[in-house]
Amino acid sequence: MLHTARFYINLTMDEAYLIERNLGITLDQLKPMVERNFYGITAWVIKKYGIRLFFVIDFVKLLNKSSIEESDYDKAERKIEEFILFLFRDSSFINRICMTRIDYRLDAQIPTEERELLLFLFRKTTSKHRHQKKDLKYKTTLYFNSNSVISCVYDKELEAKEQRGKVEWYEDSVLRLEARILNQHLKYKKYRKGKEKSLREYFKNELFREYMMKYFGEILFSGHYYKITRVRTILNKSQLKDSEKEKLLLFLCEISKHGFDYVESKYSTYYRKKFLKQLNSLNINPILIPKGRKSPSFVKNPFQF
Repeated sequence: MLHTARFYINLTMDEAYLIERNLGITLDQLKPMVERNFYGITAWVIKKYGIRLFFVIDFVKLLNKSSIEESDYDKAERKIEEFILFLFRDSSFINRICMTRIDYRLDAQIPTEERELLLFLFRKTTSKHRHQKKDLKYKTTLYFNSNSVISCVYDKELEAKEQRGKVEWYEDSVLRLEARILNQHLKYKKYRKGKEKSLREYFKNELFREYMMKYFGEILFSGHYYKITRVRTILNKSQLKDSEKEKLLLFLCEISKHGFDYVESKYSTYYRKKFLKQLNSLNINPILIPKGRKSPSFVKNPFQF
């Protein structure tokens, strides 16, 4: 699901003055004027190294729906055209829009206790993924940062309470996965892969699923969450050899005790992939619920990639 996107248009001095004349305001008053007329769009002008109009679109607010699909593109485009006409009285400016960031999100509504447990478990995953590095300095948010893509998992309800003091209907009880695709990545995709830096291109459901799998499926894994006792029961009912069951149990216990980095250094790529494949076939997440934690022995994975 699409969340937000950021754009800019380079302007001449006369074009910047055109906004002021059309709206009867100064450029410093642009932000509140736009917010009053276009719910979901934030706009401002920066005069540095030329003049540039920036605007950010929150598609949930713009379209007044929480699940943004590829079929919503035409409606979103019409609203952007209305915004451009509002500023310039000239629709041709829409052809000069440059997109510099797009954020995808995947939300799951789950109780507070489960959100806390899942955030605790997610912290045990690998410290590096592709060119990203894990950041654990925030208790309720897990980041994987790079210069081109930022992946984060966070308690959206708690964040909304802390930042705004209120929770919107689409944020209630939400644990969110968010992939922030930055300009460096968009430029790489354009010049190396031939993918246009356009909203239409990145509005596609297929691309959303690709980014979710690439930046979350490979670090949070599939499968449900269990305590070790429940895993033993599942393994005992499986067709695996006894020796394979013992190796899998050891693999899981070492992740639970030391974190995923430990098994990445201890096990070869072959064995890590083999064990993860076996666990996936049994629908078991490799990150166990600690047996001493006061929580259920089973928690359904809210994110299936």
